[in-house]
Amino acid sequence: MKKSITLLEILFVLLILSIIYSIAIPKKIDSKLQKATEYLLVYLNYTRYLALIDNKYDPSDNLWFRKMYRLRFENCTSNIGGLYFIVFSDENKSGQAKKEDSIKDPLTFTHLYSRYNCDPKVDESKYVLLTKEFGVTKIDVSCNTTSSIGQILFGNDGRIYSKVGTQPSDFGKFEIKEQCFIHLYDKNRNKSTIIIEPHTGLSYQQNYK
Repeated sequence: MKKSITLLEILFVLLILSIIYSIAIPKKIDSKLQKATEYLLVYLNYTRYLALIDNKYDPSDNLWFRKMYRLRFENCTSNIGGLYFIVFSDENKSGQAKKEDSIKDPLTFTHLYSRYNCDPKVDESKYVLLTKEFGVTKIDVSCNTTSSIGQILFGNDGRIYSKVGTQPSDFGKFEIKEQCFIHLYDKNRNKSTIIIEPHTGLSYQQNYK
């Protein structure tokens, strides 16, 4: 029987409490764009901490890095329009996000996941719907090396990556070594910017470090 808790477990509890505090405590919100930025910051940093705590490295699996935690931006179907994101660990290494592989919002305990129809189920967080919930019309990720909008993968050592490859030799190939800027826009062309630091993966709002 386990008789004591580890320092890591204490830190994890403190992390969860700080995330809940940052969301639940009332604060002045200047706009929906600002609100979208604050939620996205919470989930980026939460994904980072999960990656630090849950090391996916497996010496018996030369493609273990495909399981790294990531936040990925997606487009809703063309007949609906809009943007959303998902947060998951690709446990099957298929490249396809499944709800069971997505992480849960620490406040609502719903999945940080949606499908292309952008119509959330009762167990899916509405806060991933950047356009429907917050009016975000465009996202530009400066470190994107994919053919889609972009994603950020977090390693257990704080390093960040823009994508994963399909070969064992691809690990580390797509490491982001400079500051990554995520620009969010609304219909009035207002812009909000999130900065993600290389080597640590820490995310913060520009001019709000």
